[in-house]
Amino acid sequence: MTLATVDTSRLDNPQVATYLASTDRRVTIGVRFALEMFGLEVPEFLKRKPSGRPPVAKLMAAVDADTGTIHTYNDEKKGIGAFAPRR
Repeated sequence: MTLATVDTSRLDNPQVATYLASTDRRVTIGVRFALEMFGLEVPEFLKRKPSGRPPVAKLMAAVDADTGTIHTYNDEKKGIGAFAPRR
């Protein structure tokens, strides 16, 4: 088996990252496969996102942060603050 040195500094080029972010997903999958097959570190922009939908609480926390309201989803879910039961 012949050993070869691989220069991965080209992957750090912003133009490469932009190209791989905008290309067909099959190309991205192929690049990721090649890097993983040779045991090379996969750059952050090529790493897979978690599968499935994000939890509702995480989405609602982002909505609450965007709207800037003091009445948050978490308060509504727990029934506290403005959402406390009236007595």
